[in-house]
Amino acid sequence: MSDPRDTEERLRTWDLSQADRERLCLGILALDSRFSNVKPRRPKGGPDGARDIEANFDNQNVVWGAVGFRATVTDSNADKRWVKKKFKDDVDAAIAQNSSLWGFVFFTNVDLKPAEESALIKYARGKGLSFLEVRWREHLRISLDSPRGLSLRFQYLGIRLSDAEQVAFFAEYGTKIEQMLYKGLGAIEDRLKRLEFLQDCSKPLLGCRVGVHLKHECTPEQLGHFRFLAEILDMYEEDPHPGLWIAGRDAYLTAESGTGSSHLVGVRSLVWSRRPDEQIQDTRFSNGMRAVTYLEAGGHLRKRGPYRTLGSLDRRSLSIYVTKPLLDYIADICVYMNDYLVAGAGAEDFIPLDIPTLEPWPGGLSDPELAVPWATLTLKMENPPAWIPPELARTGWSLEFSSCTPE
Repeated sequence: MSDPRDTEERLRTWDLSQADRERLCLGILALDSRFSNVKPRRPKGGPDGARDIEANFDNQNVVWGAVGFRATVTDSNADKRWVKKKFKDDVDAAIAQNSSLWGFVFFTNVDLKPAEESALIKYARGKGLSFLEVRWREHLRISLDSPRGLSLRFQYLGIRLSDAEQVAFFAEYGTKIEQMLYKGLGAIEDRLKRLEFLQDCSKPLLGCRVGVHLKHECTPEQLGHFRFLAEILDMYEEDPHPGLWIAGRDAYLTAESGTGSSHLVGVRSLVWSRRPDEQIQDTRFSNGMRAVTYLEAGGHLRKRGPYRTLGSLDRRSLSIYVTKPLLDYIADICVYMNDYLVAGAGAEDFIPLDIPTLEPWPGGLSDPELAVPWATLTLKMENPPAWIPPELARTGWSLEFSSCTPE
């Protein structure tokens, strides 16, 4: 087994953002079978309704949770004073928000003595709470060093599994893996892809691109003026929502030859963001071809824009727009982040709407270019209910990593 002191040391000193602290504690709470419907509030900041985590205890009573982690904890008197005040402030805020609240769970990486824990519980019970748990550092370590917590430990604290822990992990989950074997190698491959993807979710978001495959080779004369745009918004944040825009437009080149001149296909890539407000990419590229079957725009994102990891794109809102004349030539559209295809669909699944973008095009457009209308692309709904008219059986694009694993 890995030395338990490694886990304790990482809990004391590991540089975790507040969002990752809350996600770690949410994962630990979800390991406890007494709790169900465990869900976060706003780990990336903003009004959270006086709780970081919300869950149900024994499938009925509502429990709120709060996270009180301190950087580089030494368990000094200052650390103890801080965590006691943090606990009381969080309990008071929760009661003020919900006077009928039944239970409260508090997570901290500060070490607490039994008497100190009892004093905190006594304070909270005095406020009318029926159920209290204080999960201090040793509690967290026990959960993370258990077979079920090893993946959380690796994901958030970077501690690899020892040989003995791998044996314990497979002892815990071996039956499930065996069941997967009976379902065929395909199920195992899917699971491995899922695990690889979940691991990659914590890696920095380095690049983005939108690819447009065309039905056949197209020349500049056929394509004319075109634009395409992918918009990724964090609708859980206050308006103006943090957002990332990946866009491309025509940027034709002129090639001179002895017989005259001709246009070559080129694309201008534009990437920008809001909160933070940044112009991330503005690049013109051409492969020198007279006709192409593929258009692409994108840029480099490392430490830029509102989304810093692949996983931070989960549950973000995605919209895709194209100029209407270009729509006639499109075979499919794909959105790539790092090495993953996070969204894509073929033209046969498109339901275009005559709705323009809300986001203005950066750099301006000429009057003839402005006259080329946008189309908002929605998608056909799979197996729509009979009561929905066919023209309304549509849905939006999805960045929902809990229900699918990108290729």
